[in-house]
Amino acid sequence: MDVLFNQATVGLAECDLEGRLLRVNDYFCTMLVRSRDELVGHHLRDIVHPEDLPRTEALLAGLLTDDHYEVEKRYLRPDYSIVWTRTAASLIRDEAGRPSTALAVCTDISASKQHEQVLRESEERFRLLANSVPSLVWITNTDGEVTYVNERWSEYTGRKPREALGYGWLETIHPDDVTETLRIWAEVRTQTSAYETEFRYRRHDGVYRWHIVRANPFCHPISHEVTAWFGSSTDIHEHKLAEAALRESEQRLRATYKHAAIGIAEVDANGRFLRVNERLCTIVGYERAELLTKTLSEITFPEDRAQDLEMLHRQMAGDVDVYALEKRLVRKDGHLVWIAISASRVDGQQGQPLYGIRVIRDISARKRAEESRNLLIHELNHRVKNTLATVQSVARQTLRSVKSTAQAEGDLENRLLALARAHDVLTQENWEGAHLSEIVTQAISPYANRGEIRFQVKGADVRLTPQQALAIAMAFQELATNAAKYGSLSNDTGTVLIEWLTMHKADSLHLHLTWTERGGPPVEPPQRRGFGTRLLERGLARELEAEIKIKFLPGGVVFTADIPNIKAFI
Repeated sequence: MDVLFNQATVGLAECDLEGRLLRVNDYFCTMLVRSRDELVGHHLRDIVHPEDLPRTEALLAGLLTDDHYEVEKRYLRPDYSIVWTRTAASLIRDEAGRPSTALAVCTDISASKQHEQVLRESEERFRLLANSVPSLVWITNTDGEVTYVNERWSEYTGRKPREALGYGWLETIHPDDVTETLRIWAEVRTQTSAYETEFRYRRHDGVYRWHIVRANPFCHPISHEVTAWFGSSTDIHEHKLAEAALRESEQRLRATYKHAAIGIAEVDANGRFLRVNERLCTIVGYERAELLTKTLSEITFPEDRAQDLEMLHRQMAGDVDVYALEKRLVRKDGHLVWIAISASRVDGQQGQPLYGIRVIRDISARKRAEESRNLLIHELNHRVKNTLATVQSVARQTLRSVKSTAQAEGDLENRLLALARAHDVLTQENWEGAHLSEIVTQAISPYANRGEIRFQVKGADVRLTPQQALAIAMAFQELATNAAKYGSLSNDTGTVLIEWLTMHKADSLHLHLTWTERGGPPVEPPQRRGFGTRLLERGLARELEAEIKIKFLPGGVVFTADIPNIKAFI
């Protein structure tokens, strides 16, 4: 028996009822790293962990109802390190049935206890980590049944952890997202690969919010089979809203760039184009790709570059935020275009200038209108002065040559009316000129009641300058007045032929104009030249630099004028 006792592969120890060791085997000595002499005769309190001693003492004192118990307990080595054992203790009775000693059978379970401790510590670290992250953390088995959720999941959803177990977690998913979520889960289960998706969780207040969901499979270290899925769900609702707002903003910006009726450009600190819209390409005549290789200064008219460059440098240095100016750009075809430019700047988060925004309007039409207005004002001033001078001359000459007040009143009125009618024609044309046919029509209109066949008008229409129109109108008024008093319009049978043509002479387009009277009373050359004749021969010739001839033939007066510098004809 002693041999079997000593060679047993478990620790064996026998003690008296006071707890003093009577004998121990070799395995027990090895397990506690003590010699037999260090154990036999010593009390159990010297080798049993204090927390585990009471139960042993209770057995020895007969306080336990059973003669046998099994428990996990700790023994102490000389260095106070712990040996965990699974101990089965039994009372040994004598022949009379009285307890005499106790025998303990001890199996060393220190390794498994250490593994349990490591596992507990690992689980505690995982629990602390899972509960400290802001995301919802969860674990599922291979069927998608939840086996664990962290405290954050309960706080967020307002549901108890047990309500998430199994498929209870689906009740927190937006109804519209459940089908797609299950479809993705079924797909990744077969692939056993990490996945990422987005769906909406119901928060504790009933509001559904977008989350990004990530999960990774956990594989058995030996079989490599997937045994669980570890995942997290992170609230990205604000990010989704910001993303949607940004997308909408970008769409509006693209639409603005594409459809704006004004040019829009982004330029760097040196004025190089970074982005341009179609309208700007139209304004300057370049393709988009061509513009993106240039700077704003390169297509600016040289005389206008300095001011814009100075303002650009000041803006990108942060001295000015916005500025506006007008300048000229040189189109690709070489023509100039006037623009109004509004310049602003986009800054980074640290306040550093990133790039400039340029809003460009084509103001060429306005500039042309301003030039035309200025020219018109100058022309009007000139015309008013000339008209007043003409009125003054007409009045002075008329009053000098008449014989009575009544004649003076009639002649002066007729001449001023002719001048006014010519002005009417020019006013209708914004004083840019008049058609010769309209001047003729105005001149002969007072005599239209004498019969339509009294006048014959021939000639392709010609465009006259304001100066030419006024002069010719005054000439026709004088000719018509004389014809009505003394010539072919003074009876019932006379006629007037008005005809003209244009021809090129010495690098200039000339207008050859003829007034021919027929069928009136016989004509005799006048004894002296009156105001009307002098107006035609001298005033008209001087005003138009024309060659004027008046012939008083017996059959009627013939007036001819050769007028140079006709600008255009239709």
